[in-house]
Amino acid sequence: MDNYKFKEFLEIAQKLNDIEIIPLLMGSVGLEVITNMNWEAQDLDIHVPGDKRGWEVSPESNIHNWDDIVTVMNSMDYTLVDLHEHEFVKLGLSVEFGIMDTLPSFAGIHLNELEMHILFTEPRAISKGL
Repeated sequence: MDNYKFKEFLEIAQKLNDIEIIPLLMGSVGLEVITNMNWEAQDLDIHVPGDKRGWEVSPESNIHNWDDIVTVMNSMDYTLVDLHEHEFVKLGLSVEFGIMDTLPSFAGIHLNELEMHILFTEPRAISKGL
């Protein structure tokens, strides 16, 4: 499947992994990857660790490491367009961040029930410091 939104997710995920954030792909792009069907995804929905109270907490602090995520997205030429929705845009692609810790309360899905997939977009050297 040739899905530029999924490829963009992989690039964002790799940058987030570099700062020790493991993202969760959600929404239509996630469905496209799982089902190999076109769901006509309009945006990219990425969930990251945050406060399980969700919207009860201010948007500046309900996502853990928000400032680091903003830095990563800015480094990839994304612009924050809506703080409340944690939405960034680049070249017409909207990327919105949600809080994975709210899944049990809003979707009945517990994080320990999710599968982790390790994907690399390019070979990476792994080294240990002395």
